[in-house]
Amino acid sequence: MSVLARYFSKSDLDEIKSAVGEAESKTSAEIVPFFAESSHHYKEWSWFGAFLTGGITGISFYTAQNVYGLVWGNESMFAILSVWAGAIIGLGVFTFFPKLRFLLVPKNSKQYFVELRTKEAFLEEEVFRTKNRTGILIYISLYEHFVRVYPDKEIARVVPKSEWNEAVRLIIEGMKSGKKKEGIVSSILFCGDLLKKYNIKIEKDDKNEISNEIRDGGNLM
Repeated sequence: MSVLARYFSKSDLDEIKSAVGEAESKTSAEIVPFFAESSHHYKEWSWFGAFLTGGITGISFYTAQNVYGLVWGNESMFAILSVWAGAIIGLGVFTFFPKLRFLLVPKNSKQYFVELRTKEAFLEEEVFRTKNRTGILIYISLYEHFVRVYPDKEIARVVPKSEWNEAVRLIIEGMKSGKKKEGIVSSILFCGDLLKKYNIKIEKDDKNEISNEIRDGGNLM
């Protein structure tokens, strides 16, 4: 089952597609919504998890040995074995349970991978292939709780970056309140009004250069 099918009904996707069409009817821009369950696999943090669990089991053995005298000889060997055993168990746990692994990732690392994946999605979906470079990618990453609005250069030249904060806020508030579809629709319609405000006007020979469908970014974890 696709990521979109797990989070949106067909009627939800139809409403989002309709919102894109409505927003684009006011402007020459092309709006591309992109939904990803995660922006990175974060598998490198499994090794950090192994380091932590190895350290915890080693400290636990040392403490228990001093308090209870668990072994009568070769304490150093048993201490080393406890560290290795903990590390191997930790590596397995954090490898096979990605949601636990995700808890180890610092916010700045999540931001980095979301920014990177946003740029990759912009290129993969060829948002730049518009006549006047007026494409916009709305990138939503669920696990990271981040939203990015990434405009092509002509829109970025005209619309101040801070103006997109409301588009981001609408989606985040929708996610928090359990109204994902409503938040995305409101954000798309806001983008249409904002572009009209900054005179990114629709042209007489305007064509729908990019599909209005919401893109399925999959799950990298």
